[in-house]
Amino acid sequence: MVRRMATRLKIPATAEAFAAVDRELLLRTQADVGRLSSPVLGGPTFGIVIDGELVPRDPLEALVDGGIAQGVDLMLGWTRDEYRLWLVPGGLHERVDRLGSVALAGAMARCHCGVEVPRGYRALHPGAGAAETVGQLVTDHLLRYPLHRLADARPGAAHVYEFAWPSNLPALGSCHALELGFVFDTGDIPESAKLAGQGAPQSLADAMHGAWVRFAVDGDPGWQAWDDTHPVRIFGEGEPYVAHGARDPEFALWATDAVAKETAARAEGPPPARSATELRSVVRRRLRRTGDVRRSS
Repeated sequence: MVRRMATRLKIPATAEAFAAVDRELLLRTQADVGRLSSPVLGGPTFGIVIDGELVPRDPLEALVDGGIAQGVDLMLGWTRDEYRLWLVPGGLHERVDRLGSVALAGAMARCHCGVEVPRGYRALHPGAGAAETVGQLVTDHLLRYPLHRLADARPGAAHVYEFAWPSNLPALGSCHALELGFVFDTGDIPESAKLAGQGAPQSLADAMHGAWVRFAVDGDPGWQAWDDTHPVRIFGEGEPYVAHGARDPEFALWATDAVAKETAARAEGPPPARSATELRSVVRRRLRRTGDVRRSS
């Protein structure tokens, strides 16, 4: 992202050069460069840089192996349909569905996983289309499975939830960031309505906001802390409830894939670096083509 912005602005990719750029121009350039990027489909974005000084190592790995933040209680969560925030508003959901197996190949490249992972998702969710399979697979890779690993590393000190109430806006489902209006009990402001629509349930905001306040005050949001049964508090339609191991089958696919990659690396060395780049290029070309067809129809 930084290098592409610097190229567009015709400046060196340094903090000093960026500091001298007009702020409005900087924001417009950032929006333009990141226009086709998303956590689901990839592209230029911002991220943590492990520089050996300010960030000496991967933060997730440091948290998982106990190198930092010992004794700190954790509240971890996700939404049921994180990916829909990026695929639904611009019509990408339908376009990814049309790509079918090509989209799944792109997801494999995005997540650096073997074919058994998407194959496993399709077996677990036989009624899901390509967009839903890709969206949930990438969400698990980027968010849910890392949080699952972190909770496993902090039994008794972590509480996990899933926000599953679907937005009143068409097709958004329980998308990324939808829960924030409920966490902060701010459903009456326009920013919350942009994702939730009108008529979001106040009872759900009371439940979720109350859980966060209890956790902040005494470390107990009101449900069982993480243990071998993998309790997850579900905030959806109706009363919140606890489900045990609801996403364990998907997480088992990632754990198996990680073991397979470690075994293959020891036996054969690393795979060719170009394969992921080639697959991403194919997906992006196909997305552009389906977009052209859609605009001309």
